[in-house]
Amino acid sequence: MRKSPIHLDADTAGVLRRDRVAITAGFVVYAAALVWRIGAQAVLPALLVFGLLAAALVVCDIRLLRLPDALTLPGYPLLAALLLIPLDGDAYGRGLIAMAAAYLVHLVLALAGVGVGLGDAKAAGLVGLVVGRLSWAALIQALVLAYVAVGLFAVVLAVTRRAGRGGSVPFGPFLLGAALVVILLHGA
Repeated sequence: MRKSPIHLDADTAGVLRRDRVAITAGFVVYAAALVWRIGAQAVLPALLVFGLLAAALVVCDIRLLRLPDALTLPGYPLLAALLLIPLDGDAYGRGLIAMAAAYLVHLVLALAGVGVGLGDAKAAGLVGLVVGRLSWAALIQALVLAYVAVGLFAVVLAVTRRAGRGGSVPFGPFLLGAALVVILLHGA
């Protein structure tokens, strides 16, 4: 039997299998809105792949409180290759620099132990690559939106005393959700 080039641990594979309807539904809503917003542009395949990856990562982070390397790491070369299709060197270069910047900032936060994990840093790199390609302003908007949203969510949990799993709030859904919102707002 041939093994997949992406090795999924049992927990991740189980989440992807059990929650495939939620992942598919989230992706379909995003894909429909994206196609309506930007139409058939050269960047569309990359943005669709990012949307599918984001949907899977959001569900994994909600269920497992982690963003699996088996999903985040293959996203880097795949998205980097797909983002070459529009042949826009300035935007591509900005995306690569934004990827490195977003990853490094979140890596420092993860190592400082301020509630951001290493998986969040890897996801931030993907967000930087895709959203940073649009503009620096778009990347800043996505990051600010993510932090404001997770902060408000944490406050609501604290006020209602519903913080589960030791009070941990997964950051990935906010980060990836904010990126998708900004992509839809800015277009391609």
